[in-house]
Amino acid sequence: MYNIIDEISNRLDCLNLSIENFQLSQKIILIAINSVENFIKSEINPFIDFSIIKDIFINVVIGEYLLLVKASNLENDLSLDAAIQTIKEGDTSITYFENKNINLENVINYFLDKKKLLYRYKQIIW
Repeated sequence: MYNIIDEISNRLDCLNLSIENFQLSQKIILIAINSVENFIKSEINPFIDFSIIKDIFINVVIGEYLLLVKASNLENDLSLDAAIQTIKEGDTSITYFENKNINLENVINYFLDKKKLLYRYKQIIW
């Protein structure tokens, strides 16, 4: 569990989307992880191996984290101006946010839209 928390925390730091209070950030990450795990186990597949959906899981947890930060009125601690919009390496480019004027809603929607990818792993239980 702590390995995934570190990975989520590192990804938030890389994208400049983490809040300044580290302990509070860790607690919010735990709440987001529990929320996404419960969603996956109840709506998608209770027997899923989380290593299969690790990247999708992390992105959805980041979306939940940002939603919780917004709900807690901590969005002033986020610096969206410094958030990474595009990464270019050689001839390869990854774009996270298309428009130049990103706001917190766009960032949250980007990460929560990844939740749709989880439905590929849905198991029908009779």
